[in-house]
Amino acid sequence: MGRRTRDPLGGVVTAEPAVGKSCPSNPSPVTTSPDAETEVVWPLQIDDCECHRDGIAVSGEIDLNGHDDWEQALRRATGLAAETHVHLSELRFIDVRGVTLLVNIADNLSRGRRIVVHDAPPGLQRVMRVLWPDSRGAISIEGER
Repeated sequence: MGRRTRDPLGGVVTAEPAVGKSCPSNPSPVTTSPDAETEVVWPLQIDDCECHRDGIAVSGEIDLNGHDDWEQALRRATGLAAETHVHLSELRFIDVRGVTLLVNIADNLSRGRRIVVHDAPPGLQRVMRVLWPDSRGAISIEGER
């Protein structure tokens, strides 16, 4: 799976995977205007994880602009693996819909399969505790920020 980023105008840019790159990735911010009070956007980047054969490293922001890419990456990563590793140490933001996609995909895994989330941001953990307190069977969270 190559690196996919979403540019500030909403287009998707795809590149070949970086050779020799290890988890986690370190995205660069994109500014949306040249004036002094610029809004910084951290584009969603989803890479194959070199530290786990069946894993992805996610950085940037999971919001309305990245839901489709996030869902496709999760579905691809969980396709055949008994245990899928999702590294989120460089994730800056995830909205409730992004967490919902993670939970829904995990809930549809066959028995004995699971998603291991590494370095989950506090927002993801809070949303799961409030909305899905009993849904952690197929999701294991390791490490906190």
